[in-house]
Amino acid sequence: MKYKILILLIFNCLILSAQNNKAELEVTYYFKIISDSLNRNSFIESEMILLCNSEKSIYYNPAMAYYYEYLKDFAKKIDLKNLNVNTNRPAIPKVRHNIWKEGSKVTASIPIGMYFYKFNEPNLKWELINEKKIIHDAECNLAKVNTENDVFYAWYNPQIPFFEGPFRFKGLPGLILEVYNENKTIEFTVRSIKKSDRDIEKMASVATIEVQDKKVFFKARDKWLKYPFDNAVSKEREKQGIEEVKKLNVFLD
Repeated sequence: MKYKILILLIFNCLILSAQNNKAELEVTYYFKIISDSLNRNSFIESEMILLCNSEKSIYYNPAMAYYYEYLKDFAKKIDLKNLNVNTNRPAIPKVRHNIWKEGSKVTASIPIGMYFYKFNEPNLKWELINEKKIIHDAECNLAKVNTENDVFYAWYNPQIPFFEGPFRFKGLPGLILEVYNENKTIEFTVRSIKKSDRDIEKMASVATIEVQDKKVFFKARDKWLKYPFDNAVSKEREKQGIEEVKKLNVFLD
């Protein structure tokens, strides 16, 4: 019943949402990733937030947003004449990626080592499947998509008229409530949906490398997995070649 009421409220607010940066919907997802499919008891998990209206959205880890706010407040209080080591600093979250969407453009910011790589995600070509199931008292439809490295399935609710979902998974005719890959080592599951009037804002850009092609991100990630402790810029330049490094724009702010 609560979801039927929510759907009515959403329809009444869709026109207003496109005119500003205020969210109309706040969706909480549970995110889980298993790095070794042979050891499913070892995984990373996190609560993730999606704030969206009909034109924009931000998907992020609220613990990461808190961490950035802490760093910003801490920087304002620094006394250069009396520097103290702060032992109460919160631990940096293990899940740090965020996704910004504006119109049809989806921009990912994903960490590799000490840097964040920012790039535009390729459009997803969904295949709608004639299967249904009930999620949170709502009938949902199934869709399938082939990404660069995997196959994902998504259950979406066509009664909630937002072409949105967790991470890069967007563009279906209804809000995505559940996503998982073929061997279920990556899963996103909705926990709550509620109306919102919070501002939709981009996450802070910290130690960010902007690249034009996602293939550069894959190449950097493969290199990091092979040489995880090799962070020396000079050595990295020797490996990649000076001209290739020049193509990467590094912003520190």
